[in-house]
Amino acid sequence: MSHVYVAGSINQDITARVQRRPRPGETVSGESVSYALGGKGANQAIAAARSGASVDLLGAVGSDRFGEELLADLDAEDGLSTAHVRRMPNTSTGVALVTVDADAENAIVAVPGANATLAPEHVTDVEITGEAVALSQFEVPQPTIQAFFEWAQSRGATTILNPAPAEDVRDGLLEVVDYLVVNETEALFYSDGDADSELSMAELAATAADLRAHDEQVVVVTLGGAGVFASTPSETIELDAYAVDPVDTTGAGDAFVGAFATAIGDGLSLRDALDLGTAAGALAATEAGATPSLPRRTAIQDIRQDA
Repeated sequence: MSHVYVAGSINQDITARVQRRPRPGETVSGESVSYALGGKGANQAIAAARSGASVDLLGAVGSDRFGEELLADLDAEDGLSTAHVRRMPNTSTGVALVTVDADAENAIVAVPGANATLAPEHVTDVEITGEAVALSQFEVPQPTIQAFFEWAQSRGATTILNPAPAEDVRDGLLEVVDYLVVNETEALFYSDGDADSELSMAELAATAADLRAHDEQVVVVTLGGAGVFASTPSETIELDAYAVDPVDTTGAGDAFVGAFATAIGDGLSLRDALDLGTAAGALAATEAGATPSLPRRTAIQDIRQDA
């Protein structure tokens, strides 16, 4: 069984379903509202645990009611430890306000709260083993992520970064990343491309080469309904998406990353790890919400066998 350490955000998700998202200054009627555990760190930790990994989550919540309830939700997940999740005094828990429209597309406002207080010393006191995977995202401070990855690599672990939401990257961070996982929008942002364009396979290969920070780094670009593209220093891999009827794409990217991290930790080939992640992402899009939609290992195996 793979062991995945996730340094990342923990949020209270508040999701409203609407026919369409409001324009600036406009109010629209919502169809429903739901409350759930979220944050890219928590989502990816749960996705990894449900896909078969033993997971340690390193993060922070506030001293409010949301923090208490979210810790209880995390503790209820089999295979996931919150021993390294801190409760920060006089601080609010992170909150994500999500709207999902009739086309199953989402828009999110994230308020970091306690996530912004996660510091390097909070993520470098963990005994990481050499066979483990260290995973992080951009909803906690970048200096903390870099310290976490440097510590993990010093212990012989593999590092995976999902630099989302997209933001400028601090110097030196990408040099300690073994696998860089971005979606197409993020790939365009980090390569200074046109955010409204669609990349051809040749352009994806060129973009991946531009993004690669060192000779051994693997760059993965998830393409939603178009599948996934990966570039190593010696080859490129293209996989189609699994055909599903999407209900809500919230959490699909996190499902991919968590399952991909599990597969890498299990020693699967890059192609098989990409396929496992793609199957998990497709399944996540078939249910509403972030955490509730994250699939379990049996469901992932079933859709792969039926394809």
